[in-house]
Amino acid sequence: MVSVGLYPGNAKVALVSVGLYDGDVVILVNSEPRVVPENVVRGRRRQPTETMEALHKFVGEAFEGLSIEVRDVWLDPKLGLVANVAMLRSIIESHAPCDVVIAMAGGLRWLSSALMFLAVALNTVGGFVGVRVDRVFTMLEEESPSIRALFRGVERIVEWPFVPVMAELTGEEYRVLRLVGDGINKAKRIKEEYNARYCQGKKECISLPTIERILIKLRRKGLVNYEPTGKAYRWHLTPMGQLLVEKPSESLRY
Repeated sequence: MVSVGLYPGNAKVALVSVGLYDGDVVILVNSEPRVVPENVVRGRRRQPTETMEALHKFVGEAFEGLSIEVRDVWLDPKLGLVANVAMLRSIIESHAPCDVVIAMAGGLRWLSSALMFLAVALNTVGGFVGVRVDRVFTMLEEESPSIRALFRGVERIVEWPFVPVMAELTGEEYRVLRLVGDGINKAKRIKEEYNARYCQGKKECISLPTIERILIKLRRKGLVNYEPTGKAYRWHLTPMGQLLVEKPSESLRY
């Protein structure tokens, strides 16, 4: 997964650095608007859509003979960071089991922020969904002459030495979190759905008191919260929980 922007140069360097193999999927991430008005661009030769097309062509030529899928994903800052990261995470999870490399190669600063949160979210839940974060790196800004002069002789690729996690989760905690993300918001219903989905033929593999303890742990970790409704509680994801398990809205297009 590579963030792009108006210039293709850094993304090309990132793709060559990673190296691509038969069957790989390249996800090019850019930001709306896809076409920048001329009075805003002011002399720039490329539109974001043209840059994405140039990268499609580059992959086809540089890795000729390999079966490589290239997908464009356009993030929309109007939707907020959480919704966009959740969408990116869902896209990666749709290819599981897989290894993922995340390259913050170009584009607006908020694109880099989205990919940073994506890396942390995937490293948190990847073990439960079959995704391994293999490598994360950022690059030295867009490839303008002034930036090149300022950092002459400096390696353009800055590797992450490690990828943190948002919270330590057990398998049971992750499954309960997913159920809350699916809109099942009362402990009794969570218990029923958990037993229906995950007990593999057993009548019951988790009790209501255990579900309640897990929900309390998830709340302490900042992943869920609740509101009283009569004698019960309705549980819902916090923004942190949404980053980890929320499904993207059907209205999102990529």
